[in-house]
Amino acid sequence: MVVACARCDGPPPRPRDPTLVVSPDPDAPAHGRRVVAVGQIAQTWHIGAWAPASITLADVAPGDAIVVVGAYWGDLVARSSTAPTDEHGTLQRVIDQGPAIVGRKKPPVFAQLYIELDAAPGPHTIIPPYLGGPAGDGTLYVAQVRGLTARRVIAIGETWARGSSIPDLAVGLHATTELGDLVIALGAYDDVEPRDHSGFSHPPPGWIALGLNDDPANNVPSELCYRTAAAPGEQALTWTWTDPTVNVAAAVIAALR
Repeated sequence: MVVACARCDGPPPRPRDPTLVVSPDPDAPAHGRRVVAVGQIAQTWHIGAWAPASITLADVAPGDAIVVVGAYWGDLVARSSTAPTDEHGTLQRVIDQGPAIVGRKKPPVFAQLYIELDAAPGPHTIIPPYLGGPAGDGTLYVAQVRGLTARRVIAIGETWARGSSIPDLAVGLHATTELGDLVIALGAYDDVEPRDHSGFSHPPPGWIALGLNDDPANNVPSELCYRTAAAPGEQALTWTWTDPTVNVAAAVIAALR
């Protein structure tokens, strides 16, 4: 006899439309390892759907990389899929805290980072992960990176912390970088009392902001930022906030060359 396992099933079909279309920024840097396009979408608490449903990078050039990063509250059972997908390529998991968190720890807040290091030229539509029932919420960020030479991930790092009145969030790479490596990082938290804004350090000193969700009343606040290494060595950053009731925080970081 075969017994169906609801926990082993994949996520239900996820819509791709409407999609947020993002094109390369004509004012983006023209040389070096750099971010040329970025977009973000959110699923708001108790709405149960992403708005818009996906992000489309309109013009991925040969050699470009796609970095997909997110921070979420997963209203999911254990062993649920937490992966985003690309309709026109294959995202590779770099860090995904979801499998160790959803259905296993509370609060079920997690961060993740996926990548395509040598994406096929043309448009790419990124569909965010399924977050479960109405309590699921979070923000998906998609960045288009140009100028990688080795086309590989050099180093990664992550943080997940649970507590009471957490005042800040630090994350660093587990290895050193070289001059010009591109470092991208996401920090997020959740709280126990709704607030109008998070008071995030926006961005942490020495970093360039790529996106921000500053809605702690209806979502997991998060910020995506990056920089190119100005010298060989360690890479780390710390977010602070004014929210006094933070009880969980999560971050991911990766260096690309």
